Amino acid sequence: MANRYINQTPQLLPTENYTKCVIGIDRDGVINKDLGTYVTDPDDFEPIPGSLDAMARLRALGHKIAIITNQGGIEKGVMTMEDVESVHFRMFEMLGEAGCPSIDAIYYSSSSRKDDEFAKPNIGMFKRCERENPTIKFSKGFFIGDKISDLKAAMKVRAKPILVRTGYGLETEELINKRFTYQKIKKATKVFDNLAAFVDWLEAH
Repeated sequence: MANRYINQTPQLLPTENYTKCVIGIDRDGVINKDLGTYVTDPDDFEPIPGSLDAMARLRALGHKIAIITNQGGIEKGVMTMEDVESVHFRMFEMLGEAGCPSIDAIYYSSSSRKDDEFAKPNIGMFKRCERENPTIKFSKGFFIGDKISDLKAAMKVRAKPILVRTGYGLETEELINKRFTYQKIKKATKVFDNLAAFVDWLEAH
């Protein structure tokens, strides 16, 4: 499917003013509340408190922003690509209202299958993002998520993995603390309560 991803919208276009490293961000559970199913309607898109403001602050600091999200409900027939893009349109409106004037890229997979090269923890979306946005280098930036698949993907693209405790983050934190097989990920990962707390840390450094 050639059009299974979008990487820019008329509402949020990048400018040349953002020269600091990329902050890659998962969507559900990091930016908006994870419903435990799929966000299929724009009215169901509920930002996690402080997340949109945090993205505005990232932009004010001069960081590139790329949203990378699995939307496996497309393949399952729960929603269409048009549904996903309608939700994203609402997200962009809310970001604008929060003072975030633009992002650089947004990519989504249509499945969550392990054998889909574009679904996290595989890194097809990251590679395509870098190919289509040459100023983005994940190895020089961060990737923020709430699931083990996010952390695995971050490790594969050599981004600094960031775990937030929103969404499924508490369960993921417990997982990497308990399982010896995730010790390498645990050692590399910084953990924050939420996206806003990560930006607080970034501002201080």
